[in-house]
Amino acid sequence: MAGWATIALGFTIPIWVVADSILVVLLVVCWLASGEWKERLRRITTSPVAMSVLLLFGWLLLGTLWGGGSVQERALAIKKYADLLLIPVLISMAITVQARNRALVALAASLVLTLFLSLGVLAGGSLPFSASLGCDSLDSCVFKKHTTHNVLMAFGALLFAVLAWKSSDRWVRWGWGTASVLAASNVLLMVQGRTGYVVLAGLAILGFYMALGWRGILAGVVALSVSFSIAYQVSPRFHERVSLATSSVTQWNPKVAVVGDPIGWRLEYFYHTVEIIQDHPLMGVGTGGFVQTYRARAEQAGLDVPPHPHNQYLFILVQVGIVGLGLLLWLFVQQWRSASLAGDALYGLLARGVVVTIALGCLFNPFLVDHTEKLLYCWLSGLLYFGNEAELGTKT
Repeated sequence: MAGWATIALGFTIPIWVVADSILVVLLVVCWLASGEWKERLRRITTSPVAMSVLLLFGWLLLGTLWGGGSVQERALAIKKYADLLLIPVLISMAITVQARNRALVALAASLVLTLFLSLGVLAGGSLPFSASLGCDSLDSCVFKKHTTHNVLMAFGALLFAVLAWKSSDRWVRWGWGTASVLAASNVLLMVQGRTGYVVLAGLAILGFYMALGWRGILAGVVALSVSFSIAYQVSPRFHERVSLATSSVTQWNPKVAVVGDPIGWRLEYFYHTVEIIQDHPLMGVGTGGFVQTYRARAEQAGLDVPPHPHNQYLFILVQVGIVGLGLLLWLFVQQWRSASLAGDALYGLLARGVVVTIALGCLFNPFLVDHTEKLLYCWLSGLLYFGNEAELGTKT
């Protein structure tokens, strides 16, 4: 049951929040009911990734004991981070390699569906929920807002490429390869999520690096420069989003309140969050204490109060200090070093792609508290860092 719930979760993450919650609860119930505690504990304690997650979550939990924030704010904050525990749960359950592969195909199928519907919206079609998300033919996101859509599709481009390379059937390989190209085009030319541009660039450089070594980084930078230049010239959407970002950065003034500019708002949030960090560098303001502390500063200047600073690194640092940031970065380092646990080189590429996706995305968004991105990261980490094929092939 845990295996099938994990597979189903791969399909629902890009499209259906309610189903995500039900399946996560089901996974936890399976974990509690299935016993083998000694073996599960062994898998967790011998996994660098699982232990790094537990250290990070433990420090965030301790962070509720100090700083500002009401009891409700602290409880809500730690609840959002609790999904990180899905990583050691999946690692300890050690589902079979066959179930892992089916789960990845389920994710790929969901992303193909999203891509197909996005192309339909681009062509002038409409979906019942499109208006509420701000999706239309000029910004053809589906199921999620454009930031999340583009991050999912950027990772989908990598996933489709891996599935194409692993396939022995020529027509299946061509199908996944075409999907990969279309997914990359969807990110650059059809949807306006700028975080997706950065994630796609990072994943492309990772692919070049894994194929060609350090020389691949130079080749990747050249290829990306050409591709992004072409996109800038031929796509009005891409041109507009890049130009707006550039003008927002160059015109931003920390002494002037920002109005109607998402990039300017982010810079404003970054600026004032850094000032708070300077006052609380070691321990932070406590898990769940950001809003109250920011409000005390913002009300004096007549500024808006965000729920977070739109940067996961600053969000961790301002809440639980330099130790918390160090533990987050250590988790990413352990995942990068443990990529061989995913299996062969292509799955290792996919595992490192998870790290690149979350690490770059966290520069512009709080991806460890945003539902879809957080759950995708935790689910993929639990699947790809759970052991080796020789051990898992004997499990059911």
